[in-house]
Amino acid sequence: MYVYSPLPPELIWEGMDDFCPQRQELRVGRLTLEIEPLGFNQARITRLLSTDPADYLYSPYQPGCIISFAPKSIIDPRSLNNIKPAGL
Repeated sequence: MYVYSPLPPELIWEGMDDFCPQRQELRVGRLTLEIEPLGFNQARITRLLSTDPADYLYSPYQPGCIISFAPKSIIDPRSLNNIKPAGL
């Protein structure tokens, strides 16, 4: 890649080695998406992991799209019935 700039290269590329995007995998139905979290419950799709060519034509899950999601709860709500308060 060529960069034509009046700025010195040290200034242009400063901090590039420290940049490490936080990417995660998210399973949506039978699709696996690589996402980059943007904020609370929002993420940008960076990659679609699939071997089916038809999956790449499905526009809501194309790379670059911003999606909203809710993380799965680690605690099963049914197990809350068995919890007893401490000290009883």
